[in-house]
Amino acid sequence: MTADDFGVSPEVNEAVIRAHRDGPLRFASLMVAEPASSQAVDRARREAPDLGLGLHAVLCAGRSVSASPELIGADGGFPADPVFCGLRYFFDRSLLVPMERELRGQFERFLAFGLRPSHVDGHVNIHAHPVVFPLLARLSREYGFRRIRLPGGEFSISMLFSSRPLWKQLIEASVFGLLRRYLLRAYADPRLETPDRVLGLLRSGLMKEEYVLHCLRNLPPGLTEIYLHPSSAAGTEAGDRPTPTHRSITELRTLLSERVRDAIASGIELVGGG
Repeated sequence: MTADDFGVSPEVNEAVIRAHRDGPLRFASLMVAEPASSQAVDRARREAPDLGLGLHAVLCAGRSVSASPELIGADGGFPADPVFCGLRYFFDRSLLVPMERELRGQFERFLAFGLRPSHVDGHVNIHAHPVVFPLLARLSREYGFRRIRLPGGEFSISMLFSSRPLWKQLIEASVFGLLRRYLLRAYADPRLETPDRVLGLLRSGLMKEEYVLHCLRNLPPGLTEIYLHPSSAAGTEAGDRPTPTHRSITELRTLLSERVRDAIASGIELVGGG
């Protein structure tokens, strides 16, 4: 299991440490330009030395390390709308050079923390963009990261549980499923591991206990990554809709659930991060 957005705030950092110490969390993805990233690394070193840390690459809805004027807005951050970012990166190929400069800066800041490279994924899944992924895969190999996330394989599990409209799930699952198949075919590399399936996209921000239990009880054989967005911040309960950031105390409670822990102990092997 992986927690996204490590380093974005002290509340997320606290949730990640607790979910690793008292729950099944084995990996966390670090946003290296966020204000609490140094605290995240310090706490991981002192309190969770076995937690596997990877890079949560940011090209949308976050802060920049390179401050490239071609990429960021007047507030110094990337635009918040993933659709706008995706279309912009697809049609404006002049952005490839500043994108590489930005991503290289994020890889290098991650390594400057003295961290051992684990995995790479992307904030709002921007890394699965057909223009971004080949660049990210090349840099992952160059900097020694060994695993990269590509969402897919969740629809057959989610459709049997979720109260979300089936057509919405089908659209998301189809888009990312096609991207996964294309990217794996076009950029397959034995030096980069990709989990057989990745769960968390179709219920992003709504990874509640019952859904995660449903996932665990219906896992097919193979390597599965389940990712969540835990936070310890009060007032971040996820209801019928996710919170605006998708981070919530609800998902922390899922990771601390005794029922989830028992379901894993019944025959699921956790892959360690250390």
